[in-house]
Amino acid sequence: MATSIKAFLAIMAIMVIADVAMGKNYTVGAPAGSWDLSTDYSAWVADKTFYTGDNLIFSYSSAHDVAEVSKDDYDSCSGSSPISIDKSGNTVFPLTKTGTRYFICAVPSHCTSGMLVTIKVVAKPSSPPAKPPTAPTPPASPSSYHEAPPPSKTPTPAPSPMISGAVVRNNVGLIATVLLGIGSLILIA
Repeated sequence: MATSIKAFLAIMAIMVIADVAMGKNYTVGAPAGSWDLSTDYSAWVADKTFYTGDNLIFSYSSAHDVAEVSKDDYDSCSGSSPISIDKSGNTVFPLTKTGTRYFICAVPSHCTSGMLVTIKVVAKPSSPPAKPPTAPTPPASPSSYHEAPPPSKTPTPAPSPMISGAVVRNNVGLIATVLLGIGSLILIA
């Protein structure tokens, strides 16, 4: 029993590390909407930055589909020659490389009614190196009167990598993994 618990804990640790290293999952339109005719996708995408390693999740009813298309097909709302198309109701697109990707609902009139979104994918940022403190510069020429020295400027420390968006992403997956592990422990016992 002790060996199985140790193995389980090792697997859980690996899953947690893998979950932290992975990108963020974006459900298109969430939290206020989904892949439907009522969501404003320009507004949804406006405050988001998509990085390589992130995932786009499209959740939709059987009245819709999701097609990845070229820019020309996006501009003309044409789903006649998609790069890919899915009608499953829950489609995941991994964002594996930088560039712009175009998605539409290929059901007639849905794209022209607003079911289209452009996703710009950028490379994951690396943590900026911490700048070494700099010494104050002496005045260029001696002064004939005494001035108080300028206040020392202490450099602001770089943000801790443990609280950066790249590390703290996808808490939902982490919580689900931990709950799954707890449930497994209960079943084993």
